[in-house]
Amino acid sequence: MGRGPTFIVGLFLRRKYVMLYCLYTFADITATGQHHGGQKLERNQQQNFDTVMQTIQLSGNMYYDKKPELVSATLFGNPDIKCWYFEWEMEIPNLFKKDNDPIGILKDQFEFVPYISGLTESVTFTPSVFRLGHNIIFDSKQ
Repeated sequence: MGRGPTFIVGLFLRRKYVMLYCLYTFADITATGQHHGGQKLERNQQQNFDTVMQTIQLSGNMYYDKKPELVSATLFGNPDIKCWYFEWEMEIPNLFKKDNDPIGILKDQFEFVPYISGLTESVTFTPSVFRLGHNIIFDSKQ
């Protein structure tokens, strides 16, 4: 007598997703891992990074391999100062698409989200909220 089909339950393999998203921001989103204790600066930097992750995850699960890094702010029109660059993937392709803009929903989600300023930024904004094109820029790649 034969056995029925064999099922593998709970096996999840990480795969490359179709869409890669990235952001550039003047807000200090250094991922320090300091959630409790430690220095106030490191906690506030981590809180900003957590705010970015939580805002992205309003739409779905995100995956990233690298922490945010400092790069030239050329995209903002000033290569002499630094901004933070962060990239991630989403498990659902075209998740942020709105009106033929592949990142339209992402832009809407971030507009006016507050962050902690006065950390290690080169440029400060008042009030300390994300403003598309002013202190945060998004892009997507396939």
